[in-house]
Amino acid sequence: MAEEDQDQKTEYPTGKRLDEARERGQLPVSREASTWVLFTGILICLAWLLPPMTMKMMTTLRVFLEMPQDISVEGHGLRNVFFNIIQHVGLATMLIFAVLVAAAVLGTLVQTGFFASLETIRPDFTRVSPATGIKRLFSSRSLVELGKSFVKLVVLGTVVFFTLKPVVNNLPGILGQNLTEVMNFLHREAIHLVILLMLVFTVIVVIDLIYQRHQYIKSLRMTKSEVKDEFRQQEGDPMIKSRLRQIRIEKARKRMMAQVPKADVVVTNPTHYAVAMQYDNTKMAAPVVLAKGINRIAERIREVAEEHRVPLVSNPPLARALYDTVEVDQQIPTQHYRAVAEIISYVYKLKRKKF
Repeated sequence: MAEEDQDQKTEYPTGKRLDEARERGQLPVSREASTWVLFTGILICLAWLLPPMTMKMMTTLRVFLEMPQDISVEGHGLRNVFFNIIQHVGLATMLIFAVLVAAAVLGTLVQTGFFASLETIRPDFTRVSPATGIKRLFSSRSLVELGKSFVKLVVLGTVVFFTLKPVVNNLPGILGQNLTEVMNFLHREAIHLVILLMLVFTVIVVIDLIYQRHQYIKSLRMTKSEVKDEFRQQEGDPMIKSRLRQIRIEKARKRMMAQVPKADVVVTNPTHYAVAMQYDNTKMAAPVVLAKGINRIAERIREVAEEHRVPLVSNPPLARALYDTVEVDQQIPTQHYRAVAEIISYVYKLKRKKF
């Protein structure tokens, strides 16, 4: 049954589904990308922080190797020496530790952005269930992660082996040199090894990022019915929207019919079209359409006009043209001025008004 449900989940997750997953703490995070950033922190420590710190520590410890007779063991002398060493070693260690912690945090932050969710720290007793743990242990995802770890171990181990092999072969000749040269040699080889590991790891990171993104989207895929249900929730039920639209149309029609008694004339088809117009030369630059309609609405406009003794003038071409080109509460366009002016002049004469 679960496999059938997965087969039906063919739709890309909507924005709402992705946002809900983020709120629950579900984000595509690659451990390999975090490790790569950590390698960057290690490289920074090796290349820039370790040399000056090593020199500082060697200077501090030199007193034990070269001038042990100058160390005062009376009073607080010995304690001060040890405190001085601990201070320098502690500062060096803390700075390296801070860089590595920042790299570890940054490795996750660059993938998820600034993010905080209470869902990730909320107790979930299903995680401590033995049955759930065994199921998760032998799941396909765990097997894939195991395979990835094995391949990663083999690849990185091979790189380390072939990088350190010539170093080991050259050690007998290096050990005969002074301490500074030995330290410089080891420092260069360590940086060389980390850079090679980062280059190889970059390929692993790119592949893992693509895989994690694919698995993340796959886990959030939706069925067609889920997409439709979510669309209904966001946009509203189509039947309700249709009913609301119908109510708005009816209200607009009632307002339009309420303006028909104010019209000076109604131009008709005579049966299928009706357009009611008003013109006040002291307030309007051109006649305004107060109401318009076809068939049943046109019939109702004519009935209201007759009830309020608004003149009806039959002019099929003009009625159709006004219906098609002019909206309610808009002035008529210039191309209809002459035809409308003749009709209004005729109506005014009937009412014995001056046009």
